[in-house]
Amino acid sequence: MRTDHIFYKLFQAFPETLFELIGIEQTPLPGSYAFDAVEVKETALRIDGVFVPAVSGQPHYFAEVQFQKDTDIYWRLFTELLLYLRGSAPQGDWRAVLIFAGRNLDVDVPTALLDLAGGPRFERVYLDELAVAEDGPLGLSLVGLVVEDVRTFPGRARQLLERTREQLPPGEARRRALEFIETIIVYKLRYGPEEIRAMFTLDELEQTPYVQGIKAEAGHEARLSLVLRQLHRRVGALEPGVVERIGGLADGQIDALAEALLEFRCAADLQSWLDSRVPD
Repeated sequence: MRTDHIFYKLFQAFPETLFELIGIEQTPLPGSYAFDAVEVKETALRIDGVFVPAVSGQPHYFAEVQFQKDTDIYWRLFTELLLYLRGSAPQGDWRAVLIFAGRNLDVDVPTALLDLAGGPRFERVYLDELAVAEDGPLGLSLVGLVVEDVRTFPGRARQLLERTREQLPPGEARRRALEFIETIIVYKLRYGPEEIRAMFTLDELEQTPYVQGIKAEAGHEARLSLVLRQLHRRVGALEPGVVERIGGLADGQIDALAEALLEFRCAADLQSWLDSRVPD
């Protein structure tokens, strides 16, 4: 016979039994608690990063990055973390790091999680308070680039490009670093093609995620989807009529739009481009 079924019936009938079992002297009044068996379904839970140790017994590290305010962030983090630990049953301990773009995005820790969030296993990092020396570790400097002030960003990005070329030999590590910098340049500052070319060599430009993405997405629908995503990031939500006009473009026109959109500053620029090339 399943013992959990026995306890289910017992606690359902006599909820105070639980408090008696754990030795609480003044048990809650009848009706203060209702017992029920609740099914927890794990749906779409994802941890931003898990650092799995190569040596058994070392702690797992969990990283969660937060760039917008989320009142449920602590619940999500610890729920995902504990579910992972339950499923993988690691031999060692764990640590968790919650990385905020700025302190203003942090929220109050729920009372039920104060012990976890206030314990030695948990740390918060606020990127806007991160002090990184110019000659500090390259990886840490790249992280700092994310929250670099717009006024100093171009010079800092160029400096990191030079450091990347000097410190990393051609290969996967350099490619990933350059892709990271290019992504920040395009999507944070909305630089145009001339500014991008001024920062990257021709060979590097050909290997950036943006150019490679256009080349890799050979099918019409795939190309169209990619360009629409880029436009949304660039000029904001598109009107249905505009989406329909873009959907009627030939592959060559989509490629031309993919190049031109780097120069767009607003939806009016897109509209002007379409009017000059695509009849209503």
